[in-house]
Amino acid sequence: MKKVNKNTRASKNGKHIYCPECNKPTKVHHFSWSALTCSECDAMIEKYDWLLEPRQYRSNQGRNPKKDMETYNMLEFTMIIATIVIILYLISKQ
Repeated sequence: MKKVNKNTRASKNGKHIYCPECNKPTKVHHFSWSALTCSECDAMIEKYDWLLEPRQYRSNQGRNPKKDMETYNMLEFTMIIATIVIILYLISKQ
């Protein structure tokens, strides 16, 4: 887990931070404080000692890679057909 730093921000739904003493979560909605008391172990913890939950990344930003590949294959097929049609048109013009 990473520690809270000066760039840490909470989303509109808040952010879970973890006590370094007992590892219990606490939800905060802003970071304009210098220290908090843990509600579980009653320890006074400085802001930059609190721990952040690991960041979860969305893979491919919610896209379906299989669907993207199907779309790419369809576009490739369309380009091949269009090229054949253009070649046949140019041959027939001669």
